[in-house]
Amino acid sequence: MTVFGLAKSRPKGAGLPCCTFVALALLEAEGHTIDAVEDGPRAGGLAWWRRANVWDGDEPWSALTAARELTGAPDVRMLQVSTVAPPLRAGRWHVVQRWRRLADGGEPGVADDVVDPGRSTGHTYLAYLDHDGETCRIVQSSIAQGYRDTVGTWQGDAGLAGYSVGVVYLAPGWVWRG
Repeated sequence: MTVFGLAKSRPKGAGLPCCTFVALALLEAEGHTIDAVEDGPRAGGLAWWRRANVWDGDEPWSALTAARELTGAPDVRMLQVSTVAPPLRAGRWHVVQRWRRLADGGEPGVADDVVDPGRSTGHTYLAYLDHDGETCRIVQSSIAQGYRDTVGTWQGDAGLAGYSVGVVYLAPGWVWRG
């Protein structure tokens, strides 16, 4: 069974946490055998697993760091979305992480952002922008809503207005088997 079978087999309200889902998807796409959640820390190592699952509130963007480390992704974009979401690249997969109400450490940029317990909310997911540059597939999971695989567009704010958003552009040829 693949991680996606693992995610799909869970009943609504018992889905994988978003970061866990993305971490397992990345590990599987990189050639690791994933049959259970416990395979994640074994495949990626505990330090990587901690970053991928945002265990440290002082490093809210660590899922993006972990994605780049594992895949060799060439770059990342981060911004506060008002009317335009970060651009995606046609024909490519992306890891998207969003946060609302992070505590700002006072310095410009995101390097000193921290999770504000009880206020900050975040989500991490995979996004694929089709070769047409318009059709966008979002693959995600959460404990409350379970596994979801939807198709829409990535236009305007893409539903991200008010969020701080980071995008890892996975390398051309990176293949998700879901």
